[in-house]
Amino acid sequence: MGSAMEHVSVNGVELEFACVGSGEPVVFIHGGGIADTGLPLAAEPALNEHYRMIRYRRRGYAGSTRIQGPVSIAEHAQDCRALLGALDVRQAHIISHSYSAVVAVRLAVDAPEVVSSLALFDPSPLVVMTSEEFDDAIRPSIRPIMDNYLAGDPVAAVDGIFSEVFGLDWRAEVSRTVPGGPEQADQDAATLFESDLRAGQQWHFGAEEAAKITQPVLFLTGTDSLPIFVEVRDRLHAYLPQTEDDVMPEANHLLHLRHPADAAARLAGFLKRHPIA
Repeated sequence: MGSAMEHVSVNGVELEFACVGSGEPVVFIHGGGIADTGLPLAAEPALNEHYRMIRYRRRGYAGSTRIQGPVSIAEHAQDCRALLGALDVRQAHIISHSYSAVVAVRLAVDAPEVVSSLALFDPSPLVVMTSEEFDDAIRPSIRPIMDNYLAGDPVAAVDGIFSEVFGLDWRAEVSRTVPGGPEQADQDAATLFESDLRAGQQWHFGAEEAAKITQPVLFLTGTDSLPIFVEVRDRLHAYLPQTEDDVMPEANHLLHLRHPADAAARLAGFLKRHPIA
């Protein structure tokens, strides 16, 4: 799956990572379930010919350190910060997709000096919801999916959750730009269901945390994304009024996986408007 990865020991774990290009560092944090969703962006000349594209696999995914039980969002943010330190990166643009938006936001709150800008691709509703609100919002759709997982059918559970947010043809769509991605998602199902989906119970983001984020923020969504992401966008503006909106036509939650060149061009435009000082 993806290109050859290097390994680094940071924060008590081993992470797989890859770097291409040169210039201002751009770090991609993948969402829940599919470890190489940053691969299509890193392959785009609009980005790799002007920026140092860094992507890594969070702990619990692919060849990074395996886990047992939930890993907190704060720990994932610490992993990213430690990776930057190991790569001698003092400041970077942070790109996230879906679930990983909470990791990116937490990193900006805890270590604002290393975050030059934030780009949030269809960020999880958890970013602006309390854990109780998030649980209420997803419980009706997630319950039968969790039942499949608990019954010992992780592949059916993975299909259920990604068919909901990506569409019924998600396996073919993902495979087109992330070869082996769906199969790796099946193998990493325990991390998705036993860690990522549970870690949100300890998440909190409000006015106090938002006040610490002064960096430029990009909110990228698609015309075919689920309606809940419109609510996320509106609520995020209340917290972070500096947020810039961009909408990709004919794109759903897959965004940069379905249309990598378009997503890369939009991201490159944002990065050029907000270079690292």
